[in-house]
Amino acid sequence: MSAGTQPSLPIKEKRSYFQRFLDMVEIVGNKFPAPFILFAMLSVLVLIFSVVLEGTAVSIIDKTGKSVPVTVISLVNAEGFRYILENIVKNFVNFPPLGLVVTMMLAMGLAEATGLIGAVVRKVLLGVPSWAVTAAVFFMSIMAHLASDAAMVIMPATAAAIFASMGRNPILGMSVAFAATAAGFSANFVPTGTDALLSGITATAIGNIPQTASSPTHLLINYYFMSSSAVILTIVGTIVAEKVIAPRLADMSIDLSASKSDDENALTPAELKGLKYAGCTALVYFGLVLALTVPETGLLRNPTTRALVPNSPLLSGMIPLLFFFFVSTGTAFGIGKGLIRTSDDIPKYLLQGLNGAMSFIVTAFAAAQFIAWFNKTNLATVIAVKGAGLLQDIHFTGIPLIIAFIAVCAFVDLFMMSGSAKWLFMAPIFVPMFGLLGFQPALTQAAYRVGESCLNGISPLNYYMPVILGIMAKYTKNADAGMGTLMATQIPYAFSFLVVWTLWLLVFMFLDLPLGPGASIFIK
Repeated sequence: MSAGTQPSLPIKEKRSYFQRFLDMVEIVGNKFPAPFILFAMLSVLVLIFSVVLEGTAVSIIDKTGKSVPVTVISLVNAEGFRYILENIVKNFVNFPPLGLVVTMMLAMGLAEATGLIGAVVRKVLLGVPSWAVTAAVFFMSIMAHLASDAAMVIMPATAAAIFASMGRNPILGMSVAFAATAAGFSANFVPTGTDALLSGITATAIGNIPQTASSPTHLLINYYFMSSSAVILTIVGTIVAEKVIAPRLADMSIDLSASKSDDENALTPAELKGLKYAGCTALVYFGLVLALTVPETGLLRNPTTRALVPNSPLLSGMIPLLFFFFVSTGTAFGIGKGLIRTSDDIPKYLLQGLNGAMSFIVTAFAAAQFIAWFNKTNLATVIAVKGAGLLQDIHFTGIPLIIAFIAVCAFVDLFMMSGSAKWLFMAPIFVPMFGLLGFQPALTQAAYRVGESCLNGISPLNYYMPVILGIMAKYTKNADAGMGTLMATQIPYAFSFLVVWTLWLLVFMFLDLPLGPGASIFIK
């Protein structure tokens, strides 16, 4: 360096507005407390507001048509103290989502731990023709939600490996699978733990509003909408992948030296034997269910009306039916694969599913108190009535309201990843409020699921971002490929889904189609 020459400083690249927005989202989101602490704080706020608003009254119309006053009551007094102390354990034990989630996680944990879900995915994907692989990956990634959040790890890695073995860009395969598992999280053909969790929360959120007292809140209240959404999102996701993402990634420098051939990805003889055992078990199980459902005298039909909807043991017993299905098929697969040799092995695999539910169990303790106190003080009812009245006064109802609600849910999703935590907070407010406006809880829940899902893949708080970035690093030669590259592959999916999925829900509303068995759009 010559005398008098100043050392050159690196020029800091100007960040785009979107990157700066994501930075802001990450900073704000990281300031959020853990869900348990969040609901503990909300419970304290309920106590404070019960004192501040004590005596505030509204009127609701009961089933007989009479006007009934509802008044905010305080829990910060001797009677309230006794109520809190005597009901903390009851609130937790009787919290509907708790039993549903634990039951489903036990069964799904066994099916995942034995390798059944992964084997089914590989069997299907390796058997489809090359021209259909993108759609197949997308659809199977949606179906992989049976493994809950684990699908966001299993499917992108599997899809990348399969695309690489075919000589296609593995990053394209990864982007397809991640979009399906993240942005399309709620859609599925098979009821999952998410359905059990959200419907359980919805059941607790109905509150004291007579309009929603008899509304269905069973596991399948969104089944018709969510199963059809799986098809819609598969079509949209495939188009976006082939027409938008694939051309964008065409010039990316890819390293396929770490990829495996189809033969190396193929199932082992033990896995094939396990699938044979699981398939036979599934056929026997479905046969038994049909034998109890199809005949008019079937035990799974309503004993009085002999109907399957809206009320029947088939619907009310869907959780145990799914539990026994996944336990039986998962056990059969484990036996065939050689993992389960004695009856003592079964509880070990069930325990792995329970480990996955631990974080929710901890959150549920605080959330159960928040919801119970919120309803006990009548704050939920008063807020719902006041909010519904305001929306009616400004004529903000119907389709514009649902669109706005979906947008709010999507925005909140950027800052808080836990879908159950968000719904635990939002459901007690919006389910009764929308009920007063004539909407069934099934519609409110469906709108929440659309908004809550679509932007998962572009939230910087997504827990699985590092995993996806690791998959990218395995196959890319370009050291600069990172978070920006990942976001660029996910944004087209996210906003395409948000628009199309919202429109699909509006089609259901416009045609007044049932969202699930016995679950209509409007309160009639």
